[in-house]
Amino acid sequence: MALIAVAAWADEVTFDFSSEAGLQAMGITAPAQSNGVNLTDVGTITMDGVSLTAVNGSTETRVWNSQGNYALRIYVGGSITFAVESGSITDVTINAANTSNFDLLANVGNYSVNGAVGTWNGSTSSVTFSHTTTKNAQIATIVVTTSDEAPTDDPNGEDPNPVDPNITKLDSLANINTLDDGTEFQFTTEAYVQYQWGNYLWLMQLDADYYAYAAMVYGDVARTYQVGAVIPAGWTGVKTTYKGLVEITDPTHFKNATGLVDDMFTEPFDMTGYMSYIESDHYENMRVKFNGIALSDIDNSGNFTITSNEKDEDGNDITVTMAGYNKFGIDYPVVDPAERYNIDGMVTIYNNNYQLYPISIEEAPGTRLWKVTYEGLEGNMKIADTLYVALPMTDGQILVTDNVLEVLVDTYAEWGYTWYQDWYPTWIALDCGDNTELYNAICQMQALAPNTVKGEVVDVNTNPRLILSSTPTGIADPDFESLHLYSYDLNDGKIYALGNEMGQATGRYKLINGDPYLCSAQDTVQVRLDFSLNPELEITLNEGSRYDMTCVFKLSEPWEAEDASYAPRRSYKSAINRVMKAPSLKAKISGADYYTNYTIMPLSASSITGINDIDVAKQAVKVSYVNMTGNVSDNPFPGMNIVITHYNDGTKAITKAVK
Repeated sequence: MALIAVAAWADEVTFDFSSEAGLQAMGITAPAQSNGVNLTDVGTITMDGVSLTAVNGSTETRVWNSQGNYALRIYVGGSITFAVESGSITDVTINAANTSNFDLLANVGNYSVNGAVGTWNGSTSSVTFSHTTTKNAQIATIVVTTSDEAPTDDPNGEDPNPVDPNITKLDSLANINTLDDGTEFQFTTEAYVQYQWGNYLWLMQLDADYYAYAAMVYGDVARTYQVGAVIPAGWTGVKTTYKGLVEITDPTHFKNATGLVDDMFTEPFDMTGYMSYIESDHYENMRVKFNGIALSDIDNSGNFTITSNEKDEDGNDITVTMAGYNKFGIDYPVVDPAERYNIDGMVTIYNNNYQLYPISIEEAPGTRLWKVTYEGLEGNMKIADTLYVALPMTDGQILVTDNVLEVLVDTYAEWGYTWYQDWYPTWIALDCGDNTELYNAICQMQALAPNTVKGEVVDVNTNPRLILSSTPTGIADPDFESLHLYSYDLNDGKIYALGNEMGQATGRYKLINGDPYLCSAQDTVQVRLDFSLNPELEITLNEGSRYDMTCVFKLSEPWEAEDASYAPRRSYKSAINRVMKAPSLKAKISGADYYTNYTIMPLSASSITGINDIDVAKQAVKVSYVNMTGNVSDNPFPGMNIVITHYNDGTKAITKAVK
């Protein structure tokens, strides 16, 4: 039975650390729960001519029992060595018990990892696998394949084909460009791996000041390296320039990695917003990433274009493009012009033009609606928030809101700085154009799912709207109680509403030159009223009376930057106080006539005249409800309703809008 367990073939030996039977076959007593057996205490384990020895790392190299699951654990600095007295070891397969930190290095031969399986091949009398990074590598089984043939690899590292001592020596990747094409050289210091694909190996080196220098090796290096693997000095190559790109060709004498650099050094350079610097700062052969950029023009050959909206050195808006080519044969997403993408890839030069070989292309997360308003973002995008359908308006537009009271400010998240901040709901109009079917479909929805509202954001500094490019996905049962509306009393003398904001305005109704206005008590603030959203409301209002109106605020023009100011503390109708970090270019509060830039579009109006001014004989006799498609009922409709109170004298008043 032991023979069956550990030697399925005459030239294969299995070291099974995952079962009691496998441990017993190696002469190891299975440890108790949450206990281990140190291999260094066991000594050399020999099975069918293959010996196994262990070296301790930060913790003893040991077999550990975790909830009845056995595994070999190798800690930082620890290692295991397999050896044969005759013949050679040609293949080793290492099966992980846990893929976390499964990053062993081999001292000879070629070792690579694919998921939970590590594969080594070569020809040697002994091979050592060491663990050099954090925590521990956990191994279930190891299968060693042997041969009667003599080994060709020397585990002591002696090169059977030594380098000519007379060839050029190079100690920095930064100096490759100084060599003439065709110059053979030997590299005399370490470098580490940025990326490897087939015969392409991209290297990186940092100087004492952590400036990075990159190079690309083209040719068979007879090794497969992990990203971050440290390649020892001594390899050779020939400096070549191909279609404008400096390469290293004819590589020889590459050795196994001696360790791994810290993960922070293997992160691609974040060039988001700095694509224009790629060429001027010579980022060829470096791994970079761009977040939130446009992707277009993919053809059948895998060519594409990426577009970045940036600022030049003078602060002017510029549009930068770069070509790309699917060198690595990755799967492209279906391109949506309203989407933004995160791209990770290698910068190269082809025919003297910079281009990108993508390693991955993923849809970027959507943009928070508050950022659209606060940062003044325009262009194609998708919205990351759940959006609540508040009010179908005219011209195919539907008013929606994120209805938030608090936001996560993550502008500096990559630096580790985020914080929650009191906010107030952001509003935007969804523009369906003349697509009546789309308009009606959204009107029937209560809420729209995150990342499904896509299109072009325009007019962000006046009345923000998003021209839809597709139909959003509705949420069947949204977590929704009521809309949060901010209230402005014109007697306070200031309005801080944003364009296309739904809120509440309190003031005195007055006709000025025959036109309707909502005014403060002394007429120092006069805002024109537009009854387009509810024409019947106008005939119910009494001039001189004070009303609390549920309305939509509109801006005529963007505020001038020098006249913009931060809004002070804002309060809700619910009396919850919030402080908002005011959007730029949103609220002009200087100048006696700033309010002339506003238009108020009432939806409903409630009289707040004192009791002595009310006709006590006037009584409500009926209440009816109107939904946003114009249907009338004695009972509320699902979603938004306009509530109309009918009085015994034949008059009526639209008193409020409710959700």
